[in-house]
Amino acid sequence: MIDKDKLIKLGIQKRNKELKYVDNKEYSWYEIGISCGIGGNNIGEKARCFVKDFIRNNTKAPSEEIIKYKEVIEINKDGSNTSEKIIQMSNSESKDVNFLLKIHGYCNKTWEIVSAKSSIWDVNSKESGTKKLYSSKIIVKPKTNIMSMEEIKLDLKEHFISFSENYSRPFIKKISHKSDKMLEIPIMDLHLGKLGHKDETGENYDHKIAEQRFLQIINDIIERTKHYNFEKIIFPIGQDFFQFNSIESETVAGTRVDSDVRWYKLFLKGVDLLVKSIELLSEVSNVEVFYVPGNHDKSVSYYALNYIYAWFRNNQRVSVDLSPSCRTYKEYGNSLVGYSHGNFEKKKISNIMQVEAREQWGRTKYHEFHLGHYHSEITKEENGLIIRHISSVTGTDAWHNESGFIGAVKKAQAFIWDKEYGLTDILHSIII
Repeated sequence: MIDKDKLIKLGIQKRNKELKYVDNKEYSWYEIGISCGIGGNNIGEKARCFVKDFIRNNTKAPSEEIIKYKEVIEINKDGSNTSEKIIQMSNSESKDVNFLLKIHGYCNKTWEIVSAKSSIWDVNSKESGTKKLYSSKIIVKPKTNIMSMEEIKLDLKEHFISFSENYSRPFIKKISHKSDKMLEIPIMDLHLGKLGHKDETGENYDHKIAEQRFLQIINDIIERTKHYNFEKIIFPIGQDFFQFNSIESETVAGTRVDSDVRWYKLFLKGVDLLVKSIELLSEVSNVEVFYVPGNHDKSVSYYALNYIYAWFRNNQRVSVDLSPSCRTYKEYGNSLVGYSHGNFEKKKISNIMQVEAREQWGRTKYHEFHLGHYHSEITKEENGLIIRHISSVTGTDAWHNESGFIGAVKKAQAFIWDKEYGLTDILHSIII
């Protein structure tokens, strides 16, 4: 008498290549047929056809105990992965590329399917009855750095919806009367997205640490100046706010830099951080935002400026200057402050303001240029012009460590300007 249950079990194990002798030699269909009681001629073929017909016609569903399926994950020499597992899914889901990637544990933004194969199983369970399972096998490979426009649009759409729905705009206080004070907050060289490891550089730094430091500075300045009543706050953005400028993690000059986040995520993290900061400052006073290009992020910071303009376009407390000029001048009472990154002008910076802003220069008594780039404080005065390279709170990456650019005090500086007397106070926000 043929033992059909045993034949089904051994047959399925053979098809799954799980039926082995001790010496790792695979059972033949003939040996399976003999052990299950098949007699007569063509025993092996009879056994094979019986199992094949059973699987094709589902004439009898095996129990869950019969199917012992081993999940397989392989990393291939060409960088691709092979994943094979039993999955419960619908017929339409078996043809859905994104579903298959997700169910096998791969992100559809960073992996793509090379090939996919599915086989259907009907399995009996004492608890849930008959259910349909698929033996699913996929081969995937990593995507290149280039994303399709449709993927970018979808990601941006999800970001805008999530940020808009979950963002709680703070209460805005009214200013009771006009003031003769201005607050300047030039947070230089944050390098959001820079990567540094403590074992290699002496400290850890990534986009999360950078965000924490940036907001710490904003809140520290607001707390320490709460007894003032400012007429306005000027808030330059750029100045290497971002670590890199391209999808290949390169600076404007094409230098590859270390980063902990992909290019599009970096942009979204950065603009979220700027929106939150400007909202906090707008609780204190009117905010003027403008652009100062850096040598790491010249393009991407300008894109961020336009994002900020769109976000605050209907907010009367926030104004955004969309000028892409490499140098900007702000006049307040008797003071004129110029802004540039400082990497190109070098010694020429001491003679530029008098030419580019000669009318403002003539109307004012106090003149300063505020620059970044060096990540440390350098101040000198020449012929009535104070030139300040302002400190940075950024961490140290491998290149700066190897080049010996270490030891600078990590701090940000804010400046309080009086309409008549010029610069009266400098606040230092130290990062420990």
